[in-house]
Amino acid sequence: MTDLTCDPAAEPAEKSPAGKSKKIPQPKDRPKPAGDIATDVYAAAAECLDAVVSGRASVNSAIFSSPFPEKRFLLAMTQKTLDHLKPLKQIIYNSKVLLEEPRLTKNMAYVIAFDMLFGEMREARGVARMMFKFSARLKESLAKYLADNNVKDITQLKPETPKSAIYPRYVRVNTLKATTEEVIKVLEAERFKLEEYEAGEISQKTFLKKLRSFRPTTFFRDYHVPDMLVFHPTVMFHGHHLEKSGKVVLQDKASCLPSLLLNPPPGSTVIDACAAPGMKTSHLAALMENDGKIFAVDIHPERCKTMEGLLKHFGTTCTEAVNLDFVQISADDERYSEATHILVDPTCSGSGVTNKLRNSKKKNRKTAEADKQRLQKLKGLQATLLKHAMSFPKVERIVYSTCSLNMEEDEEVVQEAIKAFASTFVVRPYSKVLPRWKGSGKPRYAVGPNCLRSFPEKHRTNGFFVAVIERFTSADAEAAQNGSAEAPEDALAANLTEDVEKEKPTPSANGEKPSSGSKKKRKRKGEVATEHWSAGPGFQAEESAGGSAGKKKRNN
Repeated sequence: MTDLTCDPAAEPAEKSPAGKSKKIPQPKDRPKPAGDIATDVYAAAAECLDAVVSGRASVNSAIFSSPFPEKRFLLAMTQKTLDHLKPLKQIIYNSKVLLEEPRLTKNMAYVIAFDMLFGEMREARGVARMMFKFSARLKESLAKYLADNNVKDITQLKPETPKSAIYPRYVRVNTLKATTEEVIKVLEAERFKLEEYEAGEISQKTFLKKLRSFRPTTFFRDYHVPDMLVFHPTVMFHGHHLEKSGKVVLQDKASCLPSLLLNPPPGSTVIDACAAPGMKTSHLAALMENDGKIFAVDIHPERCKTMEGLLKHFGTTCTEAVNLDFVQISADDERYSEATHILVDPTCSGSGVTNKLRNSKKKNRKTAEADKQRLQKLKGLQATLLKHAMSFPKVERIVYSTCSLNMEEDEEVVQEAIKAFASTFVVRPYSKVLPRWKGSGKPRYAVGPNCLRSFPEKHRTNGFFVAVIERFTSADAEAAQNGSAEAPEDALAANLTEDVEKEKPTPSANGEKPSSGSKKKRKRKGEVATEHWSAGPGFQAEESAGGSAGKKKRNN
């Protein structure tokens, strides 16, 4: 079986035997390679491989975005090439194929070479003809690689263990087709062993500690997400009969949090504003027990078509794929104006996705400036989508989420939208729905402490940001009038004032202003507590300190 989520590390520069870098034509310097990515599996797999190794996409999103129709075949070709990328790089370099065939990109050469040397290619077809003439040379290069590494034959070459393997494998039970107990029973018959625990008797920290070291045959019920099972990183579920039948969904834990926090009751009318490829939509349908209506909106025709097939595979009957730009849907349109719950999970930088974190490189000033400009464009788009969702007349709850760690795309977007609708909406504490989750947004922002954040190293899943936004109710207004609660705009203003007050220098006991050195020290200490994104050693204590201060500012 092939793993959906394993990605290789960033590709190193190729070197000559003497250790000096040797210039090899890069893809951007080459003519556009032959091969239609819609019909040629090698061209399509090369495109997917390029997206993964460059950090632009995960394996999942690369496969779903490809126009190549046979997704399973494409996934197998791409994943197996990734698994053998290390020997393939050396074999291609030693053969000097790229120097003699300028139409080939490196990633296309890796894909074709894999099928020639490790796969079942018997004759050249499509773009593979460009490589087939080098068959003898590639086999010689393979033999040299095996000899240099003291390996007898290719069967002894083990697939690379990617760095993402430190994270568990998450599998969501699709309750539209099976119960969690039924799936557990099937797995236990296959020699897996469920390790039970009492959720009320252990902490989040204790559970996450269990996930750092456990047997490959052991699995758990997830601590936070109902109907989610957690497996050892080496367990590969793609192609498993439970996955093929749609009884389980291969979905990262963090990706389940937005649907869980939106939590629409059965019978609701829901809009998933940026729905493709449909994983969150299918989760919403399961939470609603297929009772109600979900409009799965996506602007891209191909992705929308793929999503439609996926939702059918998962057994959803309350969903309807809508190929439109969400912003172009009028809030007064009778078809959509009844929506009470809206999920906004827009395009983002993806900086929280583990393979992108791993492949990130030190950026020069030019690249950093380009990224900054891109973030501002993304922020503008994200804020536009969120504000449009807030314009729907009957919407009661909106969840805004990204797989980003950037404040520009997260707290700043939510705060901008809340300011625009200050008398109508308020950010509710995520803890009302997920009380056991420990990990909130940046306390320097008024909305931050009420928002949820996941950090890869801390929570053992992708980095995510989720905000729960609710309409200001009559009960809120009555409580504010009685003085037991603040109106949303007053609460926001109070928090903003508190943020400003915190940054003012505190006078010393003798009335003197603090020295510049002490000011810098205090500022630096605050930045450590609120700016640290890596969630590495020492982060939990710092976040705890920041979080306890943030709790004082939470608004209900």
